[in-house]
Amino acid sequence: MRRAKLLSSIALMLGLMSPAAHGFIVLKWEPSPTPQQSQVEASPPADTERTRPVMQSKDRETFDQRWAQAPEEIRAIATEISNGAVPDDQALAALGTEALSRGYHAPALDFTRDGQPVQYLATLLQEAVMAYNLEAAQALLAQGVDPNVNHAEALFMAIERRTPSERDFMLFPDFDASLPIVQAMLDAGADPDTQQYGFRHVTPLSLAEGHRNLGAMIALINAGADPWLRPNFPGGGNTDSLLESLAFGAGNHATAETLFRVLRGVKLPSGSPDQIDQFLHQLDSVVETFAMGSGPDSRHTAWRLDQVLILAGKALDRTTETDRIRARLSEFSYQADGGWYLAEDEIHSRYNAPLSVPDRGNQIWGP
Repeated sequence: MRRAKLLSSIALMLGLMSPAAHGFIVLKWEPSPTPQQSQVEASPPADTERTRPVMQSKDRETFDQRWAQAPEEIRAIATEISNGAVPDDQALAALGTEALSRGYHAPALDFTRDGQPVQYLATLLQEAVMAYNLEAAQALLAQGVDPNVNHAEALFMAIERRTPSERDFMLFPDFDASLPIVQAMLDAGADPDTQQYGFRHVTPLSLAEGHRNLGAMIALINAGADPWLRPNFPGGGNTDSLLESLAFGAGNHATAETLFRVLRGVKLPSGSPDQIDQFLHQLDSVVETFAMGSGPDSRHTAWRLDQVLILAGKALDRTTETDRIRARLSEFSYQADGGWYLAEDEIHSRYNAPLSVPDRGNQIWGP
């Protein structure tokens, strides 16, 4: 049971690739190309959905069911939001915070998760997420709408909502269209450690990891999400924390890069001594398995793990242990054997990045 969540996450990362894997930095939702990228990165055409996100057709199909039991004035606001409009502040204020925050039951959409019934509740904030309507979300939050209503379902929805025109496979998927909404809800007090539906042992952080949403992982931890939290599985047993999970999978190039970016992008909270020991033990095991050979793959893995270990030692105040592990790595050339997939200011893959088996990356920059 302890490894179930981790193995699922690794399977997701490895499904369409072989030798691939997933700071103190400021998140940039629309990063500018670096000099190395500028000649090769092609932005999506200006007329694509990515520049004007709209509600997906599957969401429009259930709009009437979502709001069947809501008051007429709430349905009117929901219609505005779904069409990309921003409700008038005075109209919102007249309805009041409680009515704007409330979840309205939609019996036709009730469902079951983990063997338990879940009552579908529609909220205006969820509607803004479905329509990628940042301005409407900000207007609602400015009126005091509670982002934790309905067990913060709007936050969960925003974390898994990719940019509409994003390709079927990107090594680091593009969540740029929804990340500002995630941040707005966190700024408004959304609980970054809440349980989905109130009973599932899925947190916003574990969901972000499962969807490889690098930007959301960093934003959540910086908002107080606990990367050392070990959620319990329904029926007993537990799984690794985010950091332990990433350390266990760090032999995969994308996972190592995800761990590096998380360590570099957050002010890491303290874990228990047992968890820190486990984290370092996992990295040591990965070095033993993947980064002590003489071939190019081992040298490249060693380069990535060296960067991870430098940051981990500083963040955990355990440089003696991390230096010991680093000393066991394959010898590598910083320029010849290294490279990240992402440039320093990127949080998702370029749209012209290889889509089958990505190369090992050529972005060389340090901790």
